Amino acid sequence: MKPGLLLSTLLSASLLAACGGGGSSNPAPASNTPTPSNPSTPETPTGPEPRPSNVTAPFADYGTVLNILPPGQDDIGGVANLAADIPGLGDLLSTLFDDLVAETGLVPALSKEPHFDDQLGLYDALVRSEPGLTDDQLGDYFKAAPLLAPDAGNWESELTLDAAGYQVEIKRDNFGVPHIFGDSRRDALFGVGYVTAADRLFLLDVLRRAGRGELSRFLGPADFSFDEDIAVNAPYREEDRTTMIANTIARFGDDGAQVFDDATNYVAGLNQYVADARSGLLQVPVEYVALGVQLEPFVIEDVVAIATLIQGIFAGGGGNEHNNVLLLQALEAQTGSKDIACDLWKDLRHGTDPESSVTTTTSFATQSPPTLPDICPLSGELAGQFPGAVMFDAGSFQSYDPLSHEPCGRPGQPECPEALGNVPALPGTGVVGGLLDTVGDLLGGILSLSFLDDGGQALSQQWANLTRQLPTLWTRKDTLSEQQQQQAMQRIAAIETGIQGLRDGFPSVMSNALLLNAEHSASGQPLAVFGPQTSYFVPQLLLEMAVHGGDINTRGMTFTGLPYVVIGRGPDFAWSATSGSSDLTDVRVVQRCEPADAPAHGEGGYQVNGQCKPFDVIDEQWVARWNLASSTDPEAVGQNEAVTRRVIRTEEYGPVIGFATVSGLPVAVTRQRSTYFAELDTALPFLQASRNDVHDVQSFYDVFHNTTGSFNWFYIDDRDIAYFHSGDYPQRANGIHPELPSWGNGQYDWNGFIPQQAHPQESNPPRGYLASWNNRPARDWWAADAHAPYGSAHRNDILDVRLQQLVEEGSVTRARMVEAMGDAATVDLRGQEIVPAALALLESAPVTGDQDSAIRLMQDWVANGALRRDRDGDGNYDEEAAVALMDAWYPLMIDILLPQITAVEDVDGQNLSLMGRDNKPGAMGSAYNNGYYGYLERVLEQAAGTSASPYRALRCAGSNDLATCRGALANSLNQAIAELGGIASMDSWNVDETQDQIQHRAIGLASVPAIHWQNRPTFQQVVEFTGHR
Repeated sequence: MKPGLLLSTLLSASLLAACGGGGSSNPAPASNTPTPSNPSTPETPTGPEPRPSNVTAPFADYGTVLNILPPGQDDIGGVANLAADIPGLGDLLSTLFDDLVAETGLVPALSKEPHFDDQLGLYDALVRSEPGLTDDQLGDYFKAAPLLAPDAGNWESELTLDAAGYQVEIKRDNFGVPHIFGDSRRDALFGVGYVTAADRLFLLDVLRRAGRGELSRFLGPADFSFDEDIAVNAPYREEDRTTMIANTIARFGDDGAQVFDDATNYVAGLNQYVADARSGLLQVPVEYVALGVQLEPFVIEDVVAIATLIQGIFAGGGGNEHNNVLLLQALEAQTGSKDIACDLWKDLRHGTDPESSVTTTTSFATQSPPTLPDICPLSGELAGQFPGAVMFDAGSFQSYDPLSHEPCGRPGQPECPEALGNVPALPGTGVVGGLLDTVGDLLGGILSLSFLDDGGQALSQQWANLTRQLPTLWTRKDTLSEQQQQQAMQRIAAIETGIQGLRDGFPSVMSNALLLNAEHSASGQPLAVFGPQTSYFVPQLLLEMAVHGGDINTRGMTFTGLPYVVIGRGPDFAWSATSGSSDLTDVRVVQRCEPADAPAHGEGGYQVNGQCKPFDVIDEQWVARWNLASSTDPEAVGQNEAVTRRVIRTEEYGPVIGFATVSGLPVAVTRQRSTYFAELDTALPFLQASRNDVHDVQSFYDVFHNTTGSFNWFYIDDRDIAYFHSGDYPQRANGIHPELPSWGNGQYDWNGFIPQQAHPQESNPPRGYLASWNNRPARDWWAADAHAPYGSAHRNDILDVRLQQLVEEGSVTRARMVEAMGDAATVDLRGQEIVPAALALLESAPVTGDQDSAIRLMQDWVANGALRRDRDGDGNYDEEAAVALMDAWYPLMIDILLPQITAVEDVDGQNLSLMGRDNKPGAMGSAYNNGYYGYLERVLEQAAGTSASPYRALRCAGSNDLATCRGALANSLNQAIAELGGIASMDSWNVDETQDQIQHRAIGLASVPAIHWQNRPTFQQVVEFTGHR
């Protein structure tokens, strides 16, 4: 297999993880057509034409950039991060691992790396910073991120690689961030690959398997969520990934050749590290030994797989039109009225809500179609006005799950498929009493040290003593105390939990951005605080580096497995992104038929352009083999699972996601995504950004328009700030209703994508700032089909309020911007947006003594910003009682005030609501992106007569009557007070702050302590430029 695919994929994945996908500058629209019977193998292209370097002063730095990326730069995983400086630990582990080391040839890392978690404290400390932050204090919360020359100063470590025809220097600063210096671009990319493997090897392996939808083949039956997700949304054969490489190379011309060249060099760097590790020259993450999995060389198709994974998570939008059909049919059944059902559906949709927060206030009614139809889809007029729209028969839709699994290999169970490429894993270490032996006890004890807290220090000393007594341990069964064995079992269980929840740990949307026009800053230059919000992992999914070589001169973050910096800075500009969630995916309906030459797979075919074409079926099996990442329940230990993936897909309209009937005729329901089978087309913007093709606002627009995924991109230099909303948004055929499924029969196909000028964009906005937190991009830009959060209350309102205040203040510093962001990171959106409306309605009539006390409590909290903040670090929120009341009151508000919505939360066992009730704070950090916040705020304002945009049918407590609404609201407050023990016990109202805390999800054996909840980017830059090239 050729290595050219890797870069394209890496680029694609890198944009996705940080915030986007890409395409060529002006490529022909991708056909996105799988050709499984005739895959293309990419020929090695002619090298790119020589081009002058844009880096005339390669290490020039025209400003001040700070950044942060917790927990830290280093991580090769496992025991290397579990116990530091324990005397004799190396000898002990060598004894434990001798047999498996001999079998795998891999040497596990045994010592904690110096920069494993040294940015975690900086990140966590911001929440406890005192008001009045100054620029010279920012170093307490961020690290400097300059562009440095090779001879710039005191490097903590230096490595020169001279191998396989490459020569590169890798110098690490005092945070372990690699600065890569090559004489040429190819040398630099080789260094990028080597550094990525050095810092994220096991994670790389996890991601390349997850992106193929085969993580269970690698890590066993602990988790099938990634495999299920890929099987539904991005099911590819390996030859499809190879074909995507060829397509991308052909589509980009000379830039395609450069992408291929970059990818080749990047993979060569990855594999140089792998070769060194397999020959015993370098240590590897202990997970390879502990979980019994092999380290294999990388190929470009791996990068395609990673790009697929990230594209699907962060860069999508739309593709849920079938849920609108189900909701409409349920509402009609409940209300008994087509008109009321349609009005309620439109209320719940927030398709074009005029009060929703927007990033640009300029109108962009430029989608296809420009506006949402006002017709009721349940009416008889639908077919006449929208002949391409489909409403399948009520009750007929059945979702299709292409992945299944069942226990195998034991008596009475089916035989397991062949296990490929795995070596025996360690036994159930520290897990099941009957399986615990001395070796297991010892390893379990080592794992119990992983938290490295004060208690761990005592255990470290205890283990040092045990090590010296090693010869006597082999015959003893009581090596560990009961407490230590319990700690070991809990740690092993945490490994299982981390792997099982891996997919859920990825947020579906992410990131925020605050940018201020130059005229409002103290320096007269623009300011920015922005970054991607990609949850929290150990090791982190993101990876920081500075890269210099040939025409590359950049620093920032990439997604693990990608060769380019995808969010970061050049010499005189910086950029970032947030997820866009706009509509680039449509649900199609194809009529089923039986081809004359019936396919052997037995699934039949579908009608398109007057022909009956057979479905393409991917039918694969593998074994998910039990290991330490799997269930530790005694009955599950050693239990393997046989996995079957049976994907049904169409050539034109993507994979099948369900079946239904339309007027009694059988149909298949598919999902057509504009980036499907074109995962690599996002490579170009990162290629261009890496060589500093961006130099002003227009070039920024031109470069990031090439991003195929749905993202909001932000730019800053010493003069301007700018915004661009990217994505391959289809030009839909006449007759399609964009909120409903459409026929996939050849008559209503897309006609390319909307042009660059139709995308929301703005520079130096008149209101003085840009703010984005996964909100509506622009006024009149409609929300994707079943995307409902764009109502009157959105978390971007938190940023709007603070940036408006900064504009009014003027003379804003970088520290003041950081302070505004830090406050926003602890705001409870419900307190900022819903509570004021609720208190106003309650005070519209006399209130009881208890209610009056509660109202005053909440008024004070709202006046102070409605923060969930423990500034003094005592383990209690600063306004604990108000937070406790908010948490108790909110679900009762929903139950009592929104019966029209709660009625669709359980329809024959299915929740048909368009979003969840509450995106509350928790381990992932990101919160308040979607929930019933706007519904509650508006129905309360409607009842009070203050709503500027009343709903059509949604009402407070189902009534138009003010007294009814106020009575229901008072009832909900009384119940909340009672649940907390009454007003008299207000001083004891409390919140379990640990439930809100950020928990870095372990991808492997290592962990870090929990930190205070903050709703902010994972990687974050603070930027102010003072000059320009």
